[in-house]
Amino acid sequence: MKQKYLKYRNLKIVLLLTAFILGITGCSKDELLTFNSDAAIYFTRGEIIDYTFSTSADNVQKDTLYIPLRIIGTASDKDRAFNIVLDDSSTAKPGYHFEFGPLIIPANQFSINLPVYIYRKAGLKDSVVTAYLSIGESADFKLGYSDKYVSGDPLNKLHYRININDQLLKPTRWDSYWVNYFGEYSRVKLLFLIQTVGLTDFVSSPFPQNMNFYVQTAKYELYKYEQANGNLYDENNQRVVFP
Repeated sequence: MKQKYLKYRNLKIVLLLTAFILGITGCSKDELLTFNSDAAIYFTRGEIIDYTFSTSADNVQKDTLYIPLRIIGTASDKDRAFNIVLDDSSTAKPGYHFEFGPLIIPANQFSINLPVYIYRKAGLKDSVVTAYLSIGESADFKLGYSDKYVSGDPLNKLHYRININDQLLKPTRWDSYWVNYFGEYSRVKLLFLIQTVGLTDFVSSPFPQNMNFYVQTAKYELYKYEQANGNLYDENNQRVVFP
């Protein structure tokens, strides 16, 4: 009887020691993951931005774009610097065509909208310049994750592209977004929207109530034009219509 009791007590001690050791090991791993995880940063969304000064008044020589970025890891009680790399194939010149605001994640912040200052230059009348941007490592941040990365595809969370011009060009998102509201693209139609509706931002997506206003205004302004002048035809001799 005594032998059975000793065996039971020894087995209980072994099980307790095993649980204790496993508990310590688990805590150590958790702490290792918590304290050894490197902070990282990424673009909240990878995009190709087409910016044109052609829809702005002649006295507008500068504008500001905002690039959203977010960190992986915990917020810090101090400001931290991150890095954006300009690819060698870029034709947009930093300090001439564009400049970044401070490349800083402020203390206690998880995300920022980085200001990018865009400058109107004479050469943009007949050319498009491009800034190919990538997240680079810094003393405070590693690279974040790339999302669905495909080699050569700029639309991931480590890459961003800004095209700058001073010409009336077809917006990049027309066939994937604007066509749903205004139909097939033409230069005449685009000019009509700019001049009569006041729609100049073809990069972002308007709120539904704003989009409804743009669509209804475009139809009404086209109706007024047709009443006074007859049908409006584009550069391809196609009648301008809104669906």
